[in-house]
Amino acid sequence: MSDELIDIYDGNMNHLGTAPRSQAHREGLWHKAFHCWIVKRASDGRHRVLLQLRSKNKDTHPSLLDISAAGHLKAGEQPRDGIKNIEEELGIKVDFDKLNKLFTINHVFERNGYINHEFNPTYLLETDKNLSELSMNPNEVDGVLEATIDDLRNLFSHKVDYIYVSGLLLDEYENYVPHTGSVSVSDFVPHEDSYYVKVMDTVRRYFDNPQKLAV
Repeated sequence: MSDELIDIYDGNMNHLGTAPRSQAHREGLWHKAFHCWIVKRASDGRHRVLLQLRSKNKDTHPSLLDISAAGHLKAGEQPRDGIKNIEEELGIKVDFDKLNKLFTINHVFERNGYINHEFNPTYLLETDKNLSELSMNPNEVDGVLEATIDDLRNLFSHKVDYIYVSGLLLDEYENYVPHTGSVSVSDFVPHEDSYYVKVMDTVRRYFDNPQKLAV
């Protein structure tokens, strides 16, 4: 991946200039990354969240489950430009106006010299697509799995140790094939547990009453 230029900020989200992405992660410079959670409504209320399995070739967090679609915002880009990640990774073309803003949250992660200080504008996209209708990019995505909102909340609230998921995973022939199994917190990108809980609570509130979704 090219060392793209990204906008950098102070801790109050005041713009300071630009820097290469590698420098931002080496020095812990604040920057922005777009998050979009994609959820399929279910008539029984067990709405299903799409979880992306990051490619094993990713330079950060390979082979871990993550947000449905996400990506850094390049220098000069705004959150609305983040929809390109949805198309590039999952093949879903979407109008930004179809997204619902959940919140913007701060994310801090540090390990082995990698320091990630991000502001994450976080959105919800409701979809009626089946997983078989997605056009996943094998360079980015090793699969997409589904879990219910409530199961994910219980997992990251540590009420359960694992949950069952189902979906499509990339096989050795680069075909996406059906998969079912169980996952635990350790199978996910290490955002704070409170982040996952906040997302699930806010998504649940949206499905219960979209007009009362607090941004």
